[in-house]
Amino acid sequence: MARKPGTSKTETGKSAQAKTAARGRGKKPTGPTARAETPAASNSSTSSHSRGSNGSPQADTGRRLREAFLAELASIGWRDLSFADIVAASGVPLAEAYQIYQTKMGVLRGVVQATDQAILESLSNDPLDGSPRDRLFDLIMRRLDQHGAHKTAFSSLQRDLRRQPAEALCLTARMERSMALSLDLAAVSSTGLRGILRTKALGALYLHVFGHWLKDESADSASTMALLDKRLDQAERALGFLKRVRPNRPKSADNAASSASTN
Repeated sequence: MARKPGTSKTETGKSAQAKTAARGRGKKPTGPTARAETPAASNSSTSSHSRGSNGSPQADTGRRLREAFLAELASIGWRDLSFADIVAASGVPLAEAYQIYQTKMGVLRGVVQATDQAILESLSNDPLDGSPRDRLFDLIMRRLDQHGAHKTAFSSLQRDLRRQPAEALCLTARMERSMALSLDLAAVSSTGLRGILRTKALGALYLHVFGHWLKDESADSASTMALLDKRLDQAERALGFLKRVRPNRPKSADNAASSASTN
């Protein structure tokens, strides 16, 4: 996937798309549209555990709350959804639910955390490769893949949060942590003033692509991948987005990033 001298950006984009299409399926890339989702990829927004060890009662409670949240979000929307609605739909006793999450925003932030964790866990069997730009492409597509079963819920969330700026800002602050994690995994510095600007720029790029993806009805998300490829090129040219990368990134860096994301 790494861009080589004499390789056009179009060719690189196709290579990145092919890698994304085959990633996580135990297959080698066979073409830019070879994309077939697995149940694990589709459900990982809720299946990863926000607290406790895997398989623990507390982790299972968190998963049930996140699943109920997304189901209710798709049904009645963010504005009219209450924490009590989520708890009732989950079947979890209120006192037990309150030990995990205290508000509906807390559950939403838990969905974001579960997505981060699922991405980190996917790196064990499907590590990132290529240039920092290729890694960012891959990471963003992994994030979208994990939301694939919940497009209706996220469409409702996006629509309602446009009318709730304070709550939108709370979610943006949490998403910036996820974008910083993506930069770290791609071997791009997210520290200092430039790192903060990169994080915010990547967040804006992700939200733009996310909005397009919500409307993308193609089976292989080809138009979403093409848009992401284009926007990464524009960011790279206009902002020098990926010029300052960390040299000699150790192989253990992904594990360190995983530990940092859970703090």
